[in-house]
Amino acid sequence: MRLDLFLKKTHLVKRRELARELCEEGMVRVNGTPRKASHEVRLGDELLFPLYNRIIKARVLNLPEGSVPRGDQWSFIEVLEEKRAPMEDSLGQDPMAARPKTPTNH
Repeated sequence: MRLDLFLKKTHLVKRRELARELCEEGMVRVNGTPRKASHEVRLGDELLFPLYNRIIKARVLNLPEGSVPRGDQWSFIEVLEEKRAPMEDSLGQDPMAARPKTPTNH
């Protein structure tokens, strides 16, 4: 299952577009490596991603098939660690901060 779809179906992120943007900015890591939205999530993968003012580290326990009721979302992930996101002034000091986009010439 695609990473952006997994984040959406398990209600970790409200919209799939937001999950896609987080992935594009390198803010979602799978097993310690920043991954794109199209990355295939597997059982046992460890996800690290920002959620509001927290950073969540979770393990994938199961892959959803179809819609997932909000109360059942915790049967698909196990939260390993949860900490407050550091609020730094400099982009270089915060490892989960969005990287500035490089301009493209068309």
